[in-house]
Parts: sequence; structure tokens; C-alpha cells
Amino acid sequence: MAGTHRIGKKRTADDIAAEIEATCLNITANVAALEKYVKPANLAAKGMGSAGAFFLDKDGELRVERVVAVSAAGIGLLGLLTRSRKN
Repeated sequence: MAGTHRIGKKRTADDIAAEIEATCLNITANVAALEKYVKPANLAAKGMGSAGAFFLDKDGELRVERVVAVSAAGIGLLGLLTRSRKN
């Protein structure tokens, strides 16, 4: 709507009111879409989707070597943390 009127053309109060109404509806729709996008549950689902994809191959089968590598790294980190607390 913005920029659709021509220079020199007189807009009526009804034209302006209609443009404001359309702009408000557009803003409302955009805010609703943003709220849906940043909702914590939706963000978590997106994160889990990409994390889960890391452990699956193209056929949906588990990539055992990646599970083992991440598990070993986690155990190693846990061991380092435990050891550093003892010192």
C-alpha cells in the first residue's frame, strides 16, 4: 500500500483509513509469524532436527561411528572435568 498513491493525487480520509487498516493487518500477520518462529518449542524442534540428522544417514539409519565418536568425546570431557576437580 505504501507508495501506491501518485504525487498530486488527493487522497480522501477513507483512502488513508483503508491504507492504515491494510498496514495494521500486514503488521499483525508479520508479528504473528515472528512469534511462531521464535517460540522456544519451535526453536528446540529445529535444533533437534539438525542434531538428529547428524546421527542419521540419508536412509534414516543410525550412524554408529558418529554416535561412538560423540560418546567418547563426552566421556573424555567428563573425565577431564572430574580430574580437574580432584586437583
